[in-house]
Amino acid sequence: MKKITINLILMLMFFFHFSVFASAIFGKIEENTIKSQILGESRELIVYLPAGYDESKQNFPVLYVTDGDIQGPHIAGTLDFLSKFDLAPSMIVIGIVNPMNKRNEELTLTVKNEAQLDRLAGADRFLAFIGKEVIPLVKSRYRILDYKALSGTSHGGQFAVNALIKRPNLFNGVIAISPSLYWNNNQLLDLTEEALKNGTLNGRLFISIANEEPIMTEPFQKLVELTKKYPSTNFNISIKKFSDETHDSTTLLGQYHGIKHLFLGWTIPNTPQTLADLKAIFSARSKLLGETMVIPEDRVNGYGQWLQYLNRQDETLELFTWNRKTYPQSFNAHIVLIKAYLHFNLTGAAESAIEDAIKSINGLSSKQKEELEGLLT
Repeated sequence: MKKITINLILMLMFFFHFSVFASAIFGKIEENTIKSQILGESRELIVYLPAGYDESKQNFPVLYVTDGDIQGPHIAGTLDFLSKFDLAPSMIVIGIVNPMNKRNEELTLTVKNEAQLDRLAGADRFLAFIGKEVIPLVKSRYRILDYKALSGTSHGGQFAVNALIKRPNLFNGVIAISPSLYWNNNQLLDLTEEALKNGTLNGRLFISIANEEPIMTEPFQKLVELTKKYPSTNFNISIKKFSDETHDSTTLLGQYHGIKHLFLGWTIPNTPQTLADLKAIFSARSKLLGETMVIPEDRVNGYGQWLQYLNRQDETLELFTWNRKTYPQSFNAHIVLIKAYLHFNLTGAAESAIEDAIKSINGLSSKQKEELEGLLT
């Protein structure tokens, strides 16, 4: 029995892997220039569109990335891989370029004095630029969902945590890799403690550190202790330490694990899935993205055939019947249901299903009609 189960898993994995490679297409990159009134200058945005964006009418969640010219390419590649294997959704990546001579000024907190009380500075100013200028521009030019995430590394990680605190409802998820929490005498730790104590943080946060100097690791550990001191049901945090990585190399692993945390529960298990199982997963996906997501036809077919192989008749027919009802113009959805009826020796149900297919499929060709009628011979 164990050998049969392993063979079934391998068969299903092959089915999905073949589907990925058979339809492998690449995304594309666009460059935009935004004239910012808040920054008082123009700024470059590098937009990484997911594979199939132009060919579909689908709307996509968005991941905003600081240091976008450096971090954007590998993040887009990670997302491309994860989405192709349905481990995360396809996303639009917006790489916001931070010039080296502006990076410290834009991504770090500024100690305010009396002269600065009436104006934003540093990271707060750059956050206003993203919230009031970048996000509306992206919304006007691309097909996007309401779901937004933010990712940053080092000073960008400091910026991401600050954004989570200052604008807790702007992003659904935040990834902060090796954040420079030491800045301004651990100023961000004080802000984090206040936010955790007041319960203003929500959504998901992934935060990580590598094998780094104490100036980086000690405030990171203090932040970990704060999250344990002030737990919250509305704020889901994942903390990782990559002891084999450096400050420079940790971004690849950090982004991978960060994306997986933002979409925890997205993956469909490699076990037989009933209609109820799939509906629960896609209901959770819909809630997360704020968009109704329907189970794809090929997914239902794949798991239905697995259940059919296991002779789980009721669950198989429930899946295939739902598929035909949901995709009534799909010739394949009708075919697999008819074949399932025949597999379970339900000839009368198969005959009725053939008649239904002939009546309901628009533009049915003579060859397709012949194939349907030939299933009974």
